[in-house]
Parts: sequence; structure tokens; C-alpha cells
Amino acid sequence: MQKLLSYCAIAASMLFAGSAMADNCYIMVHGHGTNGNVKSGSNQPALDYWRDSHFSQYANSDFLAYLLGPNDNYAIVGYDSTDESGYPYWRDETAGEIARQIVAIKQGNGDGYNHDQAGTQCSSNDDFWIVSHSQGAQQMVFMAGNGIAGSPYYNTAFAANGSAVSVPYSSAFQNILGIFTLGGAMGGTEGADRLCNGSWLDSLINAAFLGKDCNSSVEWLQTYDSYLARNYIGSNLAAPLYVMGGYKSFPGIEGASAGLLTGEDDGYINLASQMGCAGSPKRNLWDDLNQYKTFLGIAYGSPTFRCNNSNKGTPRTYNMASVYTDHDAERNGGIASPSYTSIENGLSCGNGKNMAGRIAACTQ
Repeated sequence: MQKLLSYCAIAASMLFAGSAMADNCYIMVHGHGTNGNVKSGSNQPALDYWRDSHFSQYANSDFLAYLLGPNDNYAIVGYDSTDESGYPYWRDETAGEIARQIVAIKQGNGDGYNHDQAGTQCSSNDDFWIVSHSQGAQQMVFMAGNGIAGSPYYNTAFAANGSAVSVPYSSAFQNILGIFTLGGAMGGTEGADRLCNGSWLDSLINAAFLGKDCNSSVEWLQTYDSYLARNYIGSNLAAPLYVMGGYKSFPGIEGASAGLLTGEDDGYINLASQMGCAGSPKRNLWDDLNQYKTFLGIAYGSPTFRCNNSNKGTPRTYNMASVYTDHDAERNGGIASPSYTSIENGLSCGNGKNMAGRIAACTQ
């Protein structure tokens, strides 16, 4: 007996499958700016990441409320992705820590967080899925891309002095049915480009509104080839990657951030980067993941580029959906029923639901 996720992608034979008797376990990997090492009483930043909101419009929303079915479990992975620490995705404190926690979760050891929902800690016989957001997606590309023998950094992360550290990527991704990425910085973000190598105007805007510096973690979120995780992996991933991108600007005045990014974006990250497209992560794509010739900003003619399965930037990566959701709502489910655009080779399960709801519909 098998539990099937039905969708139309590359071939009709491509299906997610798991044991009908097993419960789902969703392993949640947060993005940038969170000290997930803190687990003190009610102070659980990595857990709160999935329900806190930056905008009042999304207050009291909760990603897990849309994700979990009656028999589903979840586990929170926490690592230090703060600017203060400045750890890039290839450090032992990031990639290594995530891998070790995933292994422990799959062994049924719990995640160490206080779940609001009783009985939702994962067990060792669950069906395992990974759900990642923002920098968490970049972590997944590097880790899964080096979780197969023969990959350039097989089971390897790095310490502060540059020395190699053995970490269990291959064990972490064993029996993982799929990795979902939400607004993932798989190709970096143009915002980091502007912060680290921008113009004088970018510097003025940063000084006036952001006050950020180009620490090591931000440096490795740039879109240039020398920083991209996809250029430091082998020719395969240890688990399939199913990507969802957002193309809505932030509410209110903060939506002006989209003006600093090329093409469609979710307020922080270019859509081409989120979807793992071949070529530049700043490629000017529309929400259907196609690029057209334009006249006075109006698209015309046939697409000159399609971000489909033959033009993906990483191996074993499949476009799942393009959803009218911003970077904040992606992680907290703040928009319950967003608009969406059907994309070439995309997945139709969960159409009309937010990213959490789509995952739930596709894995039942």
C-alpha cells in the first residue's frame, strides 16, 4: 500500500510515496536572522520563526496550523543564522548542526522544543519531509548536494579556521522523501549584492533604513557564482527538491524594497533565485517563470527563457508553484488563500492554498 501525491510534473510516473501506515513528520529548517540554538522555556526562536509576523496583517498566523493534519508530526531544527554570528551556509555551526539535528529527529529523539500541539513529536517510523525557508533552502542545496559519495564536499563542513569537519549529510537525507523550499535563497539575493558591493546610493539607503553590515553570512548570500551553493555540489541531490516561490511585495511602504530587485520577487529575494533557475539568479522572470522581450515595460511575443525542468540551476530540482505571497507570509502562513500562477511542469496539488497548505495537500 502506498500514499501517493498526485501531480503533473516531468512524467506521470513521478510520485511522492510513503508507507500508508506511517505518519508524516515535517522537519522545519528556518532562514536567516534567527538564533535557533536558544531553547529556554518559552523562548524558542526557531519555533516562533514559523508563527511570528513582521507585519500586523499577518499577526496570529501560524504556518503549522495550515500544514499539520490530524496524524501529522513535526520537528524544529534550530541553528544560529544571526548577523552577529555571521556563519555562512558551509560552516559546521550551520550545515553541520542542521545535519546532526535531522539525524537525531529521525531516530525518534525529539527536537527539544515545547510543542503547543500534544503528541506531535516525530517518531523513527514516520514519513520524513523537510520544509525550509529563505537561507534554509540554500542550506539544503549545499547539504543535499554533498550527501552523495563523490560530491566535492561529501559529508564535510568547515570550522572557523577553515579546517574540514566530518558531518552526517548522507545519514541526514536517508529516507527523506522530499525537500520543500519556500522563498528559498538558492541563488542568493540581490539585496546582499547591494549591501556588500552596491553603489553609493545603496550605501545611503542602508545607512538610513537598514543599518546592516556585510558580515560573512550576508556575503555568502550574494548572487555571484563564487558564492552560490549550487556551484559547490555534485551532479545529484541526496533527496528531491520541490521549490515554491513568492512574487508579492511587502505591505505598505516596506514594499519599496522590491524596487531594488530585478524582475519579480517576494520583497527580499528574486523569483529566479527562489526557483533555482539556470543562469543569473537576477534573471527577470514573471510569476509564470518565463522571460519575455519588453517594450516600455510591457511583455510581448513568445518567452525567450522558461524556467522549466530543462533549465533548472540545480539537479533533481522541480518547480512546484509560484504563489502571490511575500517573504514574511511564506513562513507564517499569513495569507491563507493567495493567488497563484500555473507554471510549466509545476504541481497542481493544493492550488489556491498558501505554501503550507500546498505541502499538506501534496503529501497526504
